Amino acid sequence: MYLLTPQLWPALAIFLLLALPMVITDARESRLPLPLNLGLLCAGAVVLPITAVWVGFEHLIWAAVSCGIATVLMLVLFVISRGGLGFGDVILVAALALYSGFISPLMMLGGIWLGCIATLGWILVRRRRGIRGHVPFGPGLILATLLVLVAPIPTA
Repeated sequence: MYLLTPQLWPALAIFLLLALPMVITDARESRLPLPLNLGLLCAGAVVLPITAVWVGFEHLIWAAVSCGIATVLMLVLFVISRGGLGFGDVILVAALALYSGFISPLMMLGGIWLGCIATLGWILVRRRRGIRGHVPFGPGLILATLLVLVAPIPTA
């Protein structure tokens, strides 16, 4: 199955509709709006089971497992970071893991790692220019997951 099949277009449309405003808001205000964040998670929980009818229910299991694992790991990071990571980021990663994990758990891992690397790169660029301060985590995560969702990579 290719990642961007017609069966996945409704899920991708909902993802874009809710996630792209979060990129803009987090970049400007360093916060992820809770209604959009929870909306992305709930919309995935509704549209992906419908999509599973056409592409196979094993994808739904992958999505649930990916979402669970990513959520637990982010909750641990949230507690360890002592304020360095917001709870909105935890909810966001759960939603992103749901969408990308629907394709494959490896895609979920790839999206999250790519998002972390992109955010770290942005931090390093800012520091090199002498700019200090908070760097939002959401835009890197969302854009990396979007890249993983639309990449023309064959999967099993």
